Order: sequence, then C-alpha cells, then structure tokens
Amino acid sequence: MTRVCISIGILLMLVGLGTFSGIWVNNRCSDMVGQIDEVQELQEAGDFRAAACKAEKLERSWEEFRKFSSVLIKNNKLADADRISERIYHLSCAEDPGCIAETAEMRLMVDSLRRNELPLLTSIF
Repeated sequence: MTRVCISIGILLMLVGLGTFSGIWVNNRCSDMVGQIDEVQELQEAGDFRAAACKAEKLERSWEEFRKFSSVLIKNNKLADADRISERIYHLSCAEDPGCIAETAEMRLMVDSLRRNELPLLTSIF
C-alpha cells in the first residue's frame, strides 16, 4: 500500500508540474506576442527607431524566457525563434524593410510554442 501511495504522489506531482509549466509558458508567450505586435505595428508605420527600442525589450524578454524554458521545451523548437529575435533588433536599427517579415515569422513561432504547450487532455494522452 505504501508503494501505491508513493506512486500516486509522484504522479500527482508530475501532473501538477506539467500543468504549472504549461500555464507559465502560455502566459509568457502571450506577453511576447503582445510585444511582437507592438514592434510590428511600429515597423509598418515606418517608425523604425521606436521599433528598435521595443525590439530590444523583446529580445531581453526572449532571452529571459529562453533561459527557463529550455528546461521545459525541446531546444530545436527554441533555436529558430532565438535566431530571429536577435535579427529583429538589428534589422530595425538598420531600417531594413525585411524586419517586418522577420517579426511576422517570430510571432508565428511564439504563438505556435504557446499553443503546443497548453496542458490539454489531447496533448497529454
């Protein structure tokens, strides 16, 4: 009976940690999608200086997220978004129109991460 109780305790702990990490990833990715939308709006308006400032904040947010999420999410899902987050700032500083496409791609990747890490019954079983 002791083994059964310990096993149930471990199982409940794993489900709790999985749910907490899924909710954490969802909240952080939703915040970053909002930041990406702000950068994209500024880029489309032609205000590349303000977009570069917001992109720098986005890059810092991504680095902070990446530090903790690399434990929870496979590295290959994070690598492309990591590369793009660095390019968005540099392209905005250079006032390159290609940064709009990079920002849109970053938004899709972060939104995909958010959707894939939601703790749903279909994603667990």
